[in-house]
Amino acid sequence: MINLKTVQQIEKAPIEERLEIIELLLRSLKKDMATRTRPTPQKRFRIRQFDLGQEVHVDREELYADRGL
Repeated sequence: MINLKTVQQIEKAPIEERLEIIELLLRSLKKDMATRTRPTPQKRFRIRQFDLGQEVHVDREELYADRGL
């Protein structure tokens, strides 16, 4: 457990040292995450067809116009 004194020492350290601490923590976290992550099993899914009653034509320019894309 990190105590208040340690936090105060880190806060008083120069920026370069604090950045180095952050980089070390990040490397440690990435290493731990890589060993703990398991691939998620893929689930099958079914596609249900449905009828809109008529053929639908989509104009992408009109569709994305309000998004500013």
